[in-house]
Amino acid sequence: MKEKYRGRGLLIFSSILMGLIVVVGLLGPFLLVDPLDQDLISAMKPPFSAHHILGTDPLGRDILSRIASGARVSLIVSILGMIGSLTVGTIMGLISGARNRWLAWASDRLIDVQMAFPYILLAIVIVSATTASLPILILLMVLAGWASAARVIRSIVLSERPKDYVKAAELVGADQKRVLIRYIGPTLVPAIFTIAPLQASAMIVMEATLSFLGLGVQPPTPSWGGMLLEGKVYLSEAWWLTTIPGIAIAITCAALIGIGEGLSVKLRGDRRRRVDPSQSETVNAKSNSTKLNSGGDKS
Repeated sequence: MKEKYRGRGLLIFSSILMGLIVVVGLLGPFLLVDPLDQDLISAMKPPFSAHHILGTDPLGRDILSRIASGARVSLIVSILGMIGSLTVGTIMGLISGARNRWLAWASDRLIDVQMAFPYILLAIVIVSATTASLPILILLMVLAGWASAARVIRSIVLSERPKDYVKAAELVGADQKRVLIRYIGPTLVPAIFTIAPLQASAMIVMEATLSFLGLGVQPPTPSWGGMLLEGKVYLSEAWWLTTIPGIAIAITCAALIGIGEGLSVKLRGDRRRRVDPSQSETVNAKSNSTKLNSGGDKS
């Protein structure tokens, strides 16, 4: 019971926090000054200066406005990368859990190779062959993230295969594609909802890392990783240039992880109640017994 309420509280708090971040990302660029406006007279202003709550950068650009615009860019890129990686990971996880031995073996080896290959090296190879852009960044995030999702999906598929409803479907003549999509597929939905926030958190860190290395979002488009890259030169004299984007990344990732953990606790409790309905029956029996006893006492 304590775990249930703790998970619900974590889910509510994290969802509110994430909602505020999304609102800032969506409305900030329309309510604040242009993040690309330069004012050299106001350059390097510390936080809580007049007209600049979070200070300015070496070109006099407002940090708060750039954080808000960076939130929109980072969230859009990360969500698209998360959707792509979950889609590819789900398909590969289903293939890996299929009964076709050679197809499953090939899928497993591909997952192993992908997880063993450093995504930074992959990013360097792809960007050097093309150019750094938002579509390439999203592609890199999909390539780097699908294998971990595929592993989770594969484990669920393998755990569902021995169950009676799957065997019954196979006995009545359902082919492998129908078994995977029609019968096992719906059981993956709770896991996907749990994985999605965690995957989005990993994508935000990945986007910041690639942008910090100059392989992600390119200037002058504001992004949190790009702000870290621009501020590292002034770390000793202007701490806010790197600290504030770093805090934004940490808070966003913490909110997403909290949502994922809260969903996991909630879904685990729902599954436990479905598996063991005797708990609710026991509660109802105790309630009925109490009512009967109270009625007997009155008579």
